[in-house]
Amino acid sequence: MRKIYIVAIHDIPFLPYVSGLLRCAVDADPDLAREYEFGEPIFLSGPLDAIVSGLENPDVVGFSCYVWNFRRQMKLAQVIRERFPGCLLVAGGPHIPASSEQFRHDYPFIDVPIHGEGERAFIDVLRRRIGLRDPIDSISTVSLKGGGTLEAKTSGTPRQLAIGSPYLRGYMDGAIALCRARGLRFYALWETNRGCPYSCTFCDWGSATMSRIRVVPDAQLGGEVEFFGRESVANLFICDANFGILPRDLDIARQLARMHAETGHPRQVRVNFAKESNDRVFEISRIFAENDLSMGTTVSMQSMDLNVLDAVERRNIGYQNLQALAHRYREAGINTYSELILGLPRETRRSFEDGIGSLLEAGHHDDIRVFDFMMLPNSPVNTAESIRKYGLKTVRRRMYVDRPDDENEIAEIVVETGAMRRDEWVQCQLFSQAVQFLHNGCYTRYIAMHLKRQYGVAFVDFYRRIVADALERPSTVLGSVLLPLKRQYEGAARDGSVPYTHLVASDREMVARVSVFGRRRGWMPDQWAWLCIAAEYARFERELEDFVARLVSCGDEMPDVLRYQADIVLQLDYDPAVGKACAYEYDFPEYFGGDRELIARPVAVWFRDVAMGATRQYPLEKGNTRRFAKAAIGESYPMVRVRHFQHQLSDAHVTRNVAVTGRPEAPHAMYQ
Repeated sequence: MRKIYIVAIHDIPFLPYVSGLLRCAVDADPDLAREYEFGEPIFLSGPLDAIVSGLENPDVVGFSCYVWNFRRQMKLAQVIRERFPGCLLVAGGPHIPASSEQFRHDYPFIDVPIHGEGERAFIDVLRRRIGLRDPIDSISTVSLKGGGTLEAKTSGTPRQLAIGSPYLRGYMDGAIALCRARGLRFYALWETNRGCPYSCTFCDWGSATMSRIRVVPDAQLGGEVEFFGRESVANLFICDANFGILPRDLDIARQLARMHAETGHPRQVRVNFAKESNDRVFEISRIFAENDLSMGTTVSMQSMDLNVLDAVERRNIGYQNLQALAHRYREAGINTYSELILGLPRETRRSFEDGIGSLLEAGHHDDIRVFDFMMLPNSPVNTAESIRKYGLKTVRRRMYVDRPDDENEIAEIVVETGAMRRDEWVQCQLFSQAVQFLHNGCYTRYIAMHLKRQYGVAFVDFYRRIVADALERPSTVLGSVLLPLKRQYEGAARDGSVPYTHLVASDREMVARVSVFGRRRGWMPDQWAWLCIAAEYARFERELEDFVARLVSCGDEMPDVLRYQADIVLQLDYDPAVGKACAYEYDFPEYFGGDRELIARPVAVWFRDVAMGATRQYPLEKGNTRRFAKAAIGESYPMVRVRHFQHQLSDAHVTRNVAVTGRPEAPHAMYQ
């Protein structure tokens, strides 16, 4: 039989779901099933020569391409062409541009680029490969070798996405076994629906923007949930663009929770929640949180400026609703995170910084994530007209430090617009990173909250002042952190010389500074900064106290606030076998736990954390700096800030109206 190989390489071990879907589609065609068999999918990173050596007389090799693997896979395709000249090479995925002329010029060894959705187009290609000349009825476009395209439209798109299940047919079994044999923590990709009804111009959701949502059959999903439990699949990534947009999504969440309760799996579920958070999204989030499945609920904003949102055709929920939403989730004990994009059309430095301040004012203190505006090949904004209209200027940044040039991926990042200069882009990077490692990372969160509530110091002003102050004082701990970051971002904005993914790893001095915590290639800037401060926390604490004294004239409560701020941060000398007993003159747990007044009454807090992370998967151990780093900041992927950085009041014992200097006597139930 002829052999097909599907390539979807990623440094992170995502199961090769796309290969399974294509195999389901091929096996459903009797003519093709008689002619073709699939080789083991290629999804783990490795030397290209070794990958090619593992191919057994391939007839067709398909490449699923995105920004994280495109150039490497094109290099692999070139090597395969040289080794197997008669092999048909097919490239698909979101990174294949809709206009194929330049692609043809750059990658002449690719026989067939597929644009858009892949399964039906791939079937058409294979049928033509074996001489079956059936009319094309694909919803996708296929480019032909000699130029031109084959195009056809279906009379109607079926509501059900009845391709078949890669999991239930056993097509993922080999990949799962391989990951376990290598000791890899893999992520199972899972699609319950496909399509996105929104039209955000910065996005290219698999070329599915503004498309009708189609659903995977209920019976298939139920069987797959059973599979995840039976096969002990720990990490599940739901690939839907807007999970929670359909009424049945609530039932899917209940099924996952029930399976977790029965089998312990899955352990974590990552979700792209619906853009407009509603009661259904809240209920799904509550179910995941109560069953320790949650990795946080997205409150996705992209920008807080209406002028910017209009430019990118995005609609948000409004500030009042955002504030109510933050309160609702906080009262229910559900972690949330907000997302912003730096560099969008019409965004100014002031509107961007004010937007972060607005999120903090609305109560989003735990996790604000800022992403660079990356120009994707098929995003609606990536046209000559839009680029000229909004003055978008980009740099092409290599992504990694350890790849040959022709295998290194390229991220095209917007660093200047008609509304934002490059030096302002750098300042916005520093501001947003500072908020992420100081506020989200809890080093200054409670001081900033107190200054806002008692003295009227706006969050945005506090962080503008602390960043400016640190840059003027390079000998301080914070100054010594921000200046290397400033240098790296200036290089990134100037000529793209600083790698996108490995910004920290590309600088030896930055790497050496946190080497005691391990040598991750993937340290993110805010993680690196957090660890730098952790290594010099006592000095940082003194300098922070000095900054606050210069910022505002405070009352008698401030020494106690500063003490609480210092105590709640997870520190290197913490011993989980003993915990940490602290006493205060004010009830800070109640004050900072909600919108409550500051009450002067003696409070004793016994912090007793033994493990951190969303599911307490990172144990603490005194003197173990690497374990400390994982517990304090988590992994580089997935980026989750739930139950990190600080002691958890939910695990602490709080005694009120009794001045306690030692360990409180009443233990928490979970430690009995």
